[in-house]
Amino acid sequence: MQQPIIKPTVTRNGAINSVQKADLPIHGWYRFVLSYPPHLVRQYIDAFGVKATDLICDPFCGTGTTLVEAKRSVIASVGCDAHPMAALVSRVKTNWTLDGCEIRSTVRRILRCAEEKSGEHGLGALSFEAKLFHDRKRSSTNGFHLTEDEEKLLPTGFLSQRPLQRLLILRDEIDEQTQESSPEIQEFLLVALAHVIANGAGNFAFGPEIYRTKPKPDYDVLGHFARQTDLMISELAAVQESGLANVPSKVFSDDARQLSKVPGDISAVITSPPYPNEKDYTRTTRVESILLGLVTDRASLRGVKESLLRSNTRNVFVTDSDLMHVKEFSSIQRICEQIEARRIELKKTSGFEKLYYKVVAHYFGGMRLHFRALKPKLRKAAKLAYVVGDQMSFLMVNIPTARLLAEIAEAEGYKVSGCDLWRERVGTKVRNCPEKRKIIRVREEVLLLENPS
Repeated sequence: MQQPIIKPTVTRNGAINSVQKADLPIHGWYRFVLSYPPHLVRQYIDAFGVKATDLICDPFCGTGTTLVEAKRSVIASVGCDAHPMAALVSRVKTNWTLDGCEIRSTVRRILRCAEEKSGEHGLGALSFEAKLFHDRKRSSTNGFHLTEDEEKLLPTGFLSQRPLQRLLILRDEIDEQTQESSPEIQEFLLVALAHVIANGAGNFAFGPEIYRTKPKPDYDVLGHFARQTDLMISELAAVQESGLANVPSKVFSDDARQLSKVPGDISAVITSPPYPNEKDYTRTTRVESILLGLVTDRASLRGVKESLLRSNTRNVFVTDSDLMHVKEFSSIQRICEQIEARRIELKKTSGFEKLYYKVVAHYFGGMRLHFRALKPKLRKAAKLAYVVGDQMSFLMVNIPTARLLAEIAEAEGYKVSGCDLWRERVGTKVRNCPEKRKIIRVREEVLLLENPS
């Protein structure tokens, strides 16, 4: 196998991974905490020499960082994600043809009716002081609450009762007031609602793992929603004035191991797949997914997990077979054996610990399926950039993600053209391991590939 060429870069993590102030418009509407920054996408658009006649693809599009930057660079793009929350956000952030006046009119109706309904349910106004006209009365109902199935999915303590009721009233009004408008306006407003949930109303934060914060007895949901929609409409108007509204961008809900909906003729890929890092990506957005109606019960949650690349023990199922596709890679099998041997040595016996070596094999098997599904959709000499991170598992066995993916990509007919060091992270300290006091630096790299035929 041809070894990737390591190109050192600056490794000041804060500056490298932070979103620059000039990049906040559109990108800031809603972002995953683990998203890579827009300037990294621009770097590879320039390095690959992507032209206006080309097509950029992001098969793990997340919240649309690559797709938004492609539109800003006047380049057509296509993306997909199996996570319904990610697909929704990416669709909204790349739809720049909406009528801002129509959205504002809809928001006014929503705020007026939501405030009225909140008052009927004993939820008085907080700091929100919009001029509302009570032109009609609503009869009192039995209140607003999650279904029993939704309550079972909601992480304990992530939402207090009064903010939850306000959010449900607002969600109900968004649904009702957009019945006669376009579905795209409804999605636009749902993303604004998601921003309220993740950046104010919820009792959770990220560091980078999601964790519970001090409960909020109440929250000005309507005020936050009013400010957020106003900001989004203003930023939408700005990109429309720049003449970029009609740059094509398509977003599909699709499993990256299949790519059944993604078209061909792709010139460049800039993406960041999940890492085998024991992060449950459905939990990171669980509250928003429930309140927006994207996940309604355990069956729908399982459906989402089954469509995702296997990267943590919470989305591994008995019928999974992705690991079979990397049986011939001794490098991957050796790491799996080391992980299992380490588990036995440390006498770790929990269910997820016993599954961890399988997750690693499933992950790389799934990525091989992805490379295989993507290749026939690429132009000859198409260039690809995969932002991935090495992993120091909780059992302190190093997983050199980029190097292993390079080996798999070569087996699928790709040419490995390089591997840029993007930054270094300090590995998470691990309990009950002798190495817990040791500082571990973990590489995050950009694997560079080319389609030679």
